[in-house]
Amino acid sequence: MTDDRSTGIERAELSAERGVTQYQRLASLLRYRIAKGEYPLGMLLPPITQLAADLGVAVVTVRQAYELLSKEGLIRSQRGIGTHVAALPAAMGDIELAINDPFAAPEALAFEVIEVRRRTGVPQELLGPGDQSNDEYVCVRKLHTYSGEPFCYAEIYVLTPIFDLLPKDTVQKKKLLAAVLDELGSRGKRVRQRMTVMPADFPLCDMLKIPFASPVAKMSRCLLDGKGIVLYAGVTWYRGDRYVSEVDIPASALKAVPAIQRPQRRPPARAQARLTPPSFGL
Repeated sequence: MTDDRSTGIERAELSAERGVTQYQRLASLLRYRIAKGEYPLGMLLPPITQLAADLGVAVVTVRQAYELLSKEGLIRSQRGIGTHVAALPAAMGDIELAINDPFAAPEALAFEVIEVRRRTGVPQELLGPGDQSNDEYVCVRKLHTYSGEPFCYAEIYVLTPIFDLLPKDTVQKKKLLAAVLDELGSRGKRVRQRMTVMPADFPLCDMLKIPFASPVAKMSRCLLDGKGIVLYAGVTWYRGDRYVSEVDIPASALKAVPAIQRPQRRPPARAQARLTPPSFGL
């Protein structure tokens, strides 16, 4: 067991973010550093009073952060020994499933419904060439949290006749894409997905409780039937520090990629002019 009590946490990293308690921010920072290996298994964390003094926060703040991580199984306190790192965050794997698998719903995942609005249209940015959208969609705005922390904000559009077929409590208890796929069966033919990275603007920062211009992963998904009609469209913004995605690619697929050709260097314009023989008007 490593007896290294220097965590290197600076006070600036716990700056106030509206809507997130200080102990949650501290727990998030410790969880992140455990996941990244900065705090390895067996490492002793500072005593509660010492860390509180180092950060200039109340003792109860550190105690609540430790209690939260202890419930998650990440740290363990033993009388006469102290508090040490006991496990790596399984939550990262659960979040990866929650992000990439529409049917995965870990126990710590929760939904906060912000708005349900009828008679809306699908934004043009979500439509691809040849996509057909009707005028009657239901827009659902949701905030997804994991262990009480917001990690993604979503705006989802479901074709009204399909939305009306879903159970009434679906919006509060289930991912809408999974619910729509369950309801439609084989009618949904293909899902188009696109992901980009961008800085967060003020409204998104306020929603996800992150500093202004923090990186976010923007993922859009569109479910279409065989005729190209949009049955479901959604765009989700994930906090950059919580986004996890992994894809397995067969080696054969990489072998099929054409080899990269080394570009040929062209001589400078002046040298090229010297190399070109005069035509003498012929």
